[in-house]
Amino acid sequence: GSRVDIYSLFRMIGRTAFPIFVFLLTEGFFHTRSREKYFGRLALFSLLSEIPFNLAFHGVLFYRDSQNVFLTLSIGFLVIWGIESVYERCGTSRKLTEKRREEGGVFPQDGAGIRYYVPGVLCLVCAAPLIFAGCFAAQLLSTDYGGYGVLLTVLFYLGKRFRVPRFLTCIGGYLLFLWEPQCIVGFLLILFYNGARKKRGKGFQYFFYLFYPVHLLILGLLRVAFSAG
Repeated sequence: GSRVDIYSLFRMIGRTAFPIFVFLLTEGFFHTRSREKYFGRLALFSLLSEIPFNLAFHGVLFYRDSQNVFLTLSIGFLVIWGIESVYERCGTSRKLTEKRREEGGVFPQDGAGIRYYVPGVLCLVCAAPLIFAGCFAAQLLSTDYGGYGVLLTVLFYLGKRFRVPRFLTCIGGYLLFLWEPQCIVGFLLILFYNGARKKRGKGFQYFFYLFYPVHLLILGLLRVAFSAG
């Protein structure tokens, strides 16, 4: 009975924390100076977290059928990065199109203008396969939260990009995770975020990255110790 209660407690904490992790990921996506380095950190800690994750949840060093949440975040990051690239291309296209219209609507004969002209509708069409591919990859790799985690990342990204009121984004996210109703606490905490960014040292930044694998490693070692006993 106590074992089940402890497991339920940690799962509840995880369900509360995940929406916050995804929200901070998308906030960081828009503010980071280097998306390449940001993704590199996510990928690195995905590797560092895998053995602690396996120990904590499965009691073994290697487990093929379940992967840690950093892999979910990494896939989600790649998806919104791809969508953002398409969006930026569309934004550039609109500016070039407006400029050429002001100049008389004449496009270069070599097709350069056509190459940069990507209608907004095509932007949405291009985003759909990226989202599908990300969700499919997460499900195929059996990452924590799977495709739902990727969809939540996209939802927060779209909310930020198109300035959707945060409470509407949180309602949409909670409806997406209705199968885990306790995650509502995480979405409620997100509503209190005021958008202010404070200067933090590198040590403070990496504390949050390290917390996930370190606390899983401790839980995993305790599980192995009690199982051996």
